[in-house]
Amino acid sequence: MQRLTLYRVRYCKDGPARFSSHLDMVRQFDRAARRAGLPVAFSEGFNPHPKFSFAAPLPVGVAGLDEYMDMELTQHIDPAELAMRLDANMQEGYRILDVKEITGRGSSLMALVSRAAYRATATVPPGYGEPELQSAIKDILDSKEIFVTREIKGKTKQVDIRSGIFRLDGGVKGHILEINMELLIGSTGNVRPTEVLEEMYRNGGIPVDPEDFRIQRVSLYAEGATGPVSLWEV
Repeated sequence: MQRLTLYRVRYCKDGPARFSSHLDMVRQFDRAARRAGLPVAFSEGFNPHPKFSFAAPLPVGVAGLDEYMDMELTQHIDPAELAMRLDANMQEGYRILDVKEITGRGSSLMALVSRAAYRATATVPPGYGEPELQSAIKDILDSKEIFVTREIKGKTKQVDIRSGIFRLDGGVKGHILEINMELLIGSTGNVRPTEVLEEMYRNGGIPVDPEDFRIQRVSLYAEGATGPVSLWEV
């Protein structure tokens, strides 16, 4: 039986790449690996595909500064060389930050990831300041339930997202309004940063349309023995 080597790839997706879909991104990694001449392992069956697995899809328009994928190769390559060859063949907006070899077969990235940190920034509206923002944040955190409307399998459903908001803070820095969130993500549920911004816009008094924020996902975490840990440390 062929022995496969598993690598964890840490990468960044920003700039024009943030507007590509998750499927486009998977194709981008496939093309980059082919151009780099990497011995990628493929699944068996009538429609073989490269053995890539990703932590959690990024919404279109959201940048990812600390993203993860696992990649299986049919031959061993030094992680530093793999990072260099892959990075040299990625399109604009993608950057390979680090690569390490994974020993053993643990849980998938999607099963491990449990929360994500986001940073949302926008231009401060005239007359709006720090006291108003802190009041809006406090109102959200004091809420026992926050219901949002979602379309699930063609049906409209009300979902309470409050328990999936682990952290919420922010500040006014010059002409920039910054909101930081740590939210539930993964196989047990998902809270979208736009849902929190929408709530702060409609009921929190923040006069900025959620679509006017630039959103970055800055970290992904798994549950560790004493609290959240970076996926890189798992």
